Amino acid sequence: MSNTFQLNIVTPDRAFFSGAVESLVINTPDGEMGILCHALPMVTVLKSGILRICQDGRWMEAVNSDGFVSIMRDKVTVLSQSCEWPYEIDIQRVDQEITVLHDKEKKAKSVYEYKMAKAQLAAQFAKLRIKRPIDD
Repeated sequence: MSNTFQLNIVTPDRAFFSGAVESLVINTPDGEMGILCHALPMVTVLKSGILRICQDGRWMEAVNSDGFVSIMRDKVTVLSQSCEWPYEIDIQRVDQEITVLHDKEKKAKSVYEYKMAKAQLAAQFAKLRIKRPIDD
């Protein structure tokens, strides 16, 4: 019996990742969730943050925005608005986007606009965390 499962990460722009992996760690509204082969089937909400993929004993990290995760016994599908590898992130662009989003947050005319700005800010801050890790 194999200890891997098929992982597919899809965004509206591209098929971000597809392959056999040993584990996946995602962010949910209730905190981090680790997924292994033969997990119980479920669908859960994906929060913006850093997801970690273990493939062939090696860990990889990527930044994702909000979305959904479908978990089946031998296949996991992640649907996210965006997903980027650390080398794809432009720090100057992220800093500019954070400034714009802070302004949007302050000028929000509805709860929806405010929450959208907050969600987009969370995704940008995750990009900063993966590019500028905090030393323990």
